[in-house]
Amino acid sequence: MLTRFVPSTKEPLPVIGLGTFRAFDTKLGPGNRDALTEVLRLFFEAGGSLIDTSPMYGRAEAVIGELLDGASFQNQAFLATKVWTSGRRRGIRQMQDSLAKLRRPSVRLMQVHNLVDCETQLETLRAWKQDGRIDYIGITHYTSSAFAELADLLKSHPDIDFSQFPYSIAARRAEDYFLDLCADTGTATLINRPFEQDGLFGRVHGAPLPSWAGELGITGWGPFFLKYLLSFDAVTCLIPATSNPDHMRANLAAGTGSMPDAAMRRRMSQLLDSL
Repeated sequence: MLTRFVPSTKEPLPVIGLGTFRAFDTKLGPGNRDALTEVLRLFFEAGGSLIDTSPMYGRAEAVIGELLDGASFQNQAFLATKVWTSGRRRGIRQMQDSLAKLRRPSVRLMQVHNLVDCETQLETLRAWKQDGRIDYIGITHYTSSAFAELADLLKSHPDIDFSQFPYSIAARRAEDYFLDLCADTGTATLINRPFEQDGLFGRVHGAPLPSWAGELGITGWGPFFLKYLLSFDAVTCLIPATSNPDHMRANLAAGTGSMPDAAMRRRMSQLLDSL
């Protein structure tokens, strides 16, 4: 799988990650354990590492912790979770609870979720990073209307390693300036909502994949959408969520082979806009 460097450390990170929103918010049982385990097996076998979760995602942290515990691939995981509360003490308690659910003494990345009480939580994250309980500090949001606030934080806090935000071939506001700003500030990027919560698949339902997509080895709409995003060097890692092994295989395919150049990227976005 293609990797991109985390700017602050030059650590290589595989470009296809795994989100857990909704997909892993479930009670494990005979009906879903095998499928979720297979999703993780495929992910790690293909070279994936970053799994993104949050206390906001219901059971997801605990499910990931249980499925990874004792698994042969558990040490490959680059776990990223979030703090999503106000107040220093509540933030610390929530992060400690996340570690317990994930069954880890530490995680690679802790992010301030949706910028809730951001300055307070960033102060704690700095202390945790110094103590070795996390390796990276991040901030997140799920709406493009937050780009200005995210940008101000990145410019004023050079110790922020990651920024997570929404971006898709249909919602391209990040291309206006925010991707360039992340590159300029040396910030790694995590892309959420790359399929617009599956809305993109509804948009192309019944439409044939263009023959010229084969020039990039694209055989389905999922890789089409993801390779468009990966055509930008400032995109570090995509985190589509899935609980379906077939969808996991399709997502992973986007992280290999050639990526679109600027001309192909325009062709891809123009096609989507026409549908």
